[in-house]
Formats: sequence, C-alpha cells, structure tokens
Amino acid sequence: MDRTPESFAEALASGDTGRVNEAIDTIEAVDSAVRAEQYAALFDACYPVYESDDGYVRQSVVRFLRDAYPMLELTIAASETERIDGYTIDDLRENRTRLVEFLLEALEDDDGRVRTAAVDGFDTLGVAIDLAEIDAEKQVLLEELDDRTSDLPEEKAKHVEEAKRSVARMDLVGSLVADLDLDVP
Repeated sequence: MDRTPESFAEALASGDTGRVNEAIDTIEAVDSAVRAEQYAALFDACYPVYESDDGYVRQSVVRFLRDAYPMLELTIAASETERIDGYTIDDLRENRTRLVEFLLEALEDDDGRVRTAAVDGFDTLGVAIDLAEIDAEKQVLLEELDDRTSDLPEEKAKHVEEAKRSVARMDLVGSLVADLDLDVP
C-alpha cells in the first residue's frame, strides 16, 4: 500500500473492510517519529472522509486517526529525557488537541459504531495523557466530557460517559504503576 495521506484517505473512503484494515495495519507499522511528522497531513487528508453518509466509513476514519496517532508521549514519559526523536510532550500538543476534538465530535455521531470507536480512542489517548502527566489537559478533557453528557440524548450520553470513565480511570492505572516497586536484578 502506498503510504501517502491521500492513499490512506482513498482506502478509508472505499468502505472496503480489507482496504481499511490494510491502511490501519500499514500506518501502525510506521515508526512513531515518522507518524508524528506526518500526522497533520494524515489528519488533513482523512478528516474530510468523515463527512460520508456511510457509518462504516466514518468509523474507519475514527479508527485510522486514532491508530495513526504516534503516542510519543508514552516514550517520552518512560525515558529519562524530555525529548525523543526531536519531540517534547508540548511539541505534540497540537496533534493531540486535533485528535481530542475529533473524538469529541465522533462521540455525537448518529452511528453507535462510530461512537464506540471514539470511546476506544479516548481509552488509548487517556493512557498517553495520564502516563505523560499532562494533568491540565486531562482535567479540561474530563470537564468537556462532563459538559457534553447533559446535552445529549441518552444513547449518545452513554458513550460520552464511557469515554469519561476511560479517561478518568487512568488515574487508577497510573497510581498502580507508580506504587509497584520493580527492583529487577
């Protein structure tokens, strides 16, 4: 598969399960630093595909943009340095913000499959935000999710609550990891 943003967008727009899964597998195999460099172009090419009338295509865009996100925050948080492959956690903020805003939009989609993919995206992104200790962003995200819950029909609010639980429970995971005393010889 060609690795241009446009070819990924074409695969997602096709609605063909095989092509969509190949696009996701292909982008996941790309090095995180390369994905960090290309994420804005991938987002710009694939986001318009989300305007499709086909729920599967919209779900595919959510899955792809979630899985294309490089998650370098995890590598930076696990390292003893503040910079990995030339990136700091703050350098990644713009793409992280774009993904969060997109996932918030997808939580309000009429198709439950799309909302479920968005919840999965918050589950994944919540790990990066928590372990990288980006507490201010996490708090803003939790407040945004809380605000949206009251304005949505019950079916959609349920998915927003699931997303909120995914992000909030990361505190528990982070504290469990911090509490482990792993003195490995």
